[in-house]
Amino acid sequence: MKRPTGIPVLDDMLRGGLEDGSTTILYHSPFINGALFAYHICHHRLKVGDPVVYFTNTKRILAIIEDAERFSWDMRNYRERGKLSFIDAYTPFMGLSGEGRYAVSDPTSPEEITAVLAKALEEQESGSLLVIDSLSTALDQCGLKILDKLEDWRRLVTLYDASLLCIFADWGYEAEVRRRIEEFFENMIELTSIERNVIIGDIFTVRKVDGQVVRSKRVPFKLIKPGGVRIYIPKILVTGPFHAGKTSVVHALSTRAVSVDRESTTVALDFGHVEFKGFYADLFGTTGQQRFDPILEQLGGEAIGVILVVDSTMPETFPRAVEMLKKARAYGLPCIVFANKQDLPNALSPEEVRAKLGLRENIPVVGTVAIQKKGVREGLRILLDTVFGG
Repeated sequence: MKRPTGIPVLDDMLRGGLEDGSTTILYHSPFINGALFAYHICHHRLKVGDPVVYFTNTKRILAIIEDAERFSWDMRNYRERGKLSFIDAYTPFMGLSGEGRYAVSDPTSPEEITAVLAKALEEQESGSLLVIDSLSTALDQCGLKILDKLEDWRRLVTLYDASLLCIFADWGYEAEVRRRIEEFFENMIELTSIERNVIIGDIFTVRKVDGQVVRSKRVPFKLIKPGGVRIYIPKILVTGPFHAGKTSVVHALSTRAVSVDRESTTVALDFGHVEFKGFYADLFGTTGQQRFDPILEQLGGEAIGVILVVDSTMPETFPRAVEMLKKARAYGLPCIVFANKQDLPNALSPEEVRAKLGLRENIPVVGTVAIQKKGVREGLRILLDTVFGG
């Protein structure tokens, strides 16, 4: 049975989620907090009724609970109800008594770690999630012997209809260590940081699914408080000719928006935030006047997707719309056209707008009435599908 992670885009990439009996590695660079990503998955599994067993050798149990509470994940409540169990391998390594229901008295012993994992899983219902936080710390403490136990862990999750999620920070381990890890796990989720112009962000991708190496899309994300993992699009550009309705589009899509205008005309830009189906995006709407084209060129160079808004009743402005796409360097970026003001009697249909703009067939055109919020959400969904490959 496939069980969702609570991150819809990731579930699509994993072909439905994490299979019972499967092994997954959450592989991240040292300066990304992979544990918070795992907390999101844990909270979702707990919320739908699945037990979670969390092995920690990186911090105290209370610290994990408090970290989760910053994102409104009530791990404390699930622990009290017996749905969340911790295996403490941190405080014993510090020379203190183990905390919680399960403890590993010698965290440098792969045999004892495996025995405690078995005991914890045996006492859980089927469909549980076993999280190892972290495999890299266990490797540092136990040496390569811990990798020899991975096959035992696979047998355990198969026996108890559980799934295994190991968090691994790559601190520059030898190629042979990385090879063994990558070959063992059936699913591999990788978290890395990227820089694009001045934008620095985190992305995840999936490198293996169900034992097969795959080439998946790279998905930007942020950890939002409260809420957790959100697919984060750093910048969607909303552009188009003068009076096409760009400000109405930004305000129709946004949970909050700000416009810099004079006498109802945008003179600098519109800025908004949108949260939609697990996505979190920034919207930048540009003015249509030519004297502001340098702003358009700068914003376009940093965008990851473009909404071109045109007034369906004014085909004489379409050449300017095409010019703005070129100045924004938007060709080659995921793009959608909003054929706005479809409520007016002389409005061209989306098909007519496409023909007059001379667009390629792979650029969607949707009819909208932005001031009534009609069609804009559907258009955004189509753009997001284009950004992330459907």
